[in-house]
Amino acid sequence: MKAKSKIFILSQPVQSGKTTRLQKWLQNKDAAGILTPNVNGKRVLNDIAEKKYYELELNENADGIKVGKFVFSNVTLDIAKSILRKQKNVGHDWLIVDEVGKLEIERNEGLEPVITELISYFKMEDVNGSLLLVIRDYLLETAITYYDLQDAIVLDRAFFKESN
Repeated sequence: MKAKSKIFILSQPVQSGKTTRLQKWLQNKDAAGILTPNVNGKRVLNDIAEKKYYELELNENADGIKVGKFVFSNVTLDIAKSILRKQKNVGHDWLIVDEVGKLEIERNEGLEPVITELISYFKMEDVNGSLLLVIRDYLLETAITYYDLQDAIVLDRAFFKESN
């Protein structure tokens, strides 16, 4: 008998409320990981377990990783990777990664190689907890192929209503 997947994917369009939905859903959950909400017009990194925030999106002329019109802080991305590595073994019910995008999939930057490490870890049968990856809808099929996530469970909005 095949083990049930411990990897879940939340995939919806840009600006559809994925992070906001997760913030509400996580209020009564044993979870760790990272969220990237928009605060005052810029993306920030939220360490879920520690309830700390870090500047993620920088001004367009700043030194950092450029993705389209956005510039992201290398320092904050390193903090995010550290958070994810540290929380992986703590044993929370959920480890959240908001989000896996072009930076990781197309350029092997951003949160890589940690995303690949987490996916491999949560594919093991004796691991407690679940991994929830946020992936934009237009990258979903590419991400599933790239990370070999054919067994992952893709969530819809009903999941968040049912599990509250």
